[in-house]
Amino acid sequence: MQSEKANYSVKYAIASHPVSDTNLSATVCQWLPEFFMHAKASTTQPSFTLNTSSFTRNTSKKESQSTALHSPSFVGIQEVIAIILAQEKHKVSRNEVTQGTYRMTKVRLETNITEFFFHTDLRQINTASIQQFIDFLSDKELSTPTIVGYIAQLRKVLRYLVEKDIIAQMPLFPKMKVTQKPRGAFTVTEYAAILRQAKTLRNHVYVWDKPDTRFHIKPMYRSMPMEMNWLLRFMVYTFLRPGDIRQLKNKHIEIISGKFNYLRLTPPEIKRHKAPTVSLPQAVNVYKTVLQHHTALGLGEPEDYVFFPEEKNRLRALNTIGWLFNWIMNSLGLKEGPHGADRSFYSLRHTAITFRLIFGGNIDLLTLARNARTSVEMIEKFYASTLSAEMNIQLLHSKRRS
Repeated sequence: MQSEKANYSVKYAIASHPVSDTNLSATVCQWLPEFFMHAKASTTQPSFTLNTSSFTRNTSKKESQSTALHSPSFVGIQEVIAIILAQEKHKVSRNEVTQGTYRMTKVRLETNITEFFFHTDLRQINTASIQQFIDFLSDKELSTPTIVGYIAQLRKVLRYLVEKDIIAQMPLFPKMKVTQKPRGAFTVTEYAAILRQAKTLRNHVYVWDKPDTRFHIKPMYRSMPMEMNWLLRFMVYTFLRPGDIRQLKNKHIEIISGKFNYLRLTPPEIKRHKAPTVSLPQAVNVYKTVLQHHTALGLGEPEDYVFFPEEKNRLRALNTIGWLFNWIMNSLGLKEGPHGADRSFYSLRHTAITFRLIFGGNIDLLTLARNARTSVEMIEKFYASTLSAEMNIQLLHSKRRS
């Protein structure tokens, strides 16, 4: 308000009406030309130049303070990640993303992305620095699909900066060619060998040959458990994922008898899928055997887990299952597929879908995809593409009926 008063006074002051320091503050008076303070009445209006240095100085100071609020001297990765993770947490509460997706986002943002951009002002990120980040991940021998996942999280960081007008636009991202690897399914011969080996190893004790390293497997699992063979068969007859097995309880299974015999499975939601699925008929007897076995041990209640129910730490249970399966694979020399694909416990799900494509008659992909809780696109991309001509020899040799 002082600046407005000073401007008004100067604009309308004339030499015939001199201004004295008795009716203006000292601060205002010091801005005025000296002759205004002592001039005599005159009909000539002199010219003068107003000293605006005080206004310029004050205005510049205010503008710099405002700029400092919106343009900090350094925009760091940790502060932005904290905001993004808070937003992602709200998405979980709104059921827009799963808790597993949130954990994956958190791990990728707080590990390699933070490590690489820790000393970088995020406003300086450009195509060249993104390429350096890709090279950084490649040097860690991460697969292309994994690197693409990291780039997706980096996009979230930069998109936030654009939304807050911290940067004008997203930098260009280098193009990456993603080569999809076929899933490591088993042939019929290999699958039969795996089932036999799971029974054979019941009579063997695994010998740990690294005495200087802690063996993380409990002693009770160092001989192949009886239910491992049942679990392998159950996986192929139900199309379930390992994550489903980890959470699957007796209350999630209903035995359906009638024209068709099958299990109706309603496992907890995974990968945004929560619709019930049905098993093949062979799964019914497998489940009845497992349930009878565990009931005799006092573990057949609805709230008990179907497989390895004695292990309440379900992450440890799944890790133990994976270790037992690798023991079988390594003992048979089947850990690596014919095209170099690594085989894991997850490969049994791939095997289940592949077997249905081969032996399922004229089953349509949509029906198979829905029951396996996946998409037609995924089946075409990862499963149907691996079928050889020999696998569908019956279809190739068939003739149309007249």
